[in-house]
Amino acid sequence: MAYTTPTPTTFKTRHPEFAPVSDTLIQLMIDDAVAEVGETWVEKDRARAQMLLVAHWLTIEGEPGRTASGQGSAGTGLVKRRKVGDVETEFATPGGSSGGSAASGYMLTAYGQEYLAIMRRNFPAVAVV
Repeated sequence: MAYTTPTPTTFKTRHPEFAPVSDTLIQLMIDDAVAEVGETWVEKDRARAQMLLVAHWLTIEGEPGRTASGQGSAGTGLVKRRKVGDVETEFATPGGSSGGSAASGYMLTAYGQEYLAIMRRNFPAVAVV
């Protein structure tokens, strides 16, 4: 199967939960993901990894809720805990429990976790002797 760059349509087909998000935003993120997940990746993993990365980024930015509500949440992150009485909201922070490694941010979403697994398959750790 030959590699085909994802489009907003193929992305939304694979991740229908992002259907309300504008095609323009998705295309911008796809362009960034293509730059991040390039030709050094195994061809069969490339499009899937790009779409997972876009889904991860969108989730971190508060989508699809941001589009549905019209309220931005940039810079706040994922909600870790909510409390209704006396209003309390706690946001998850990247690197909170995994020692601050570069990969810890991917652990914040299921999409990021799957992306990280595919990335590790494409770039396994090198043993130093």
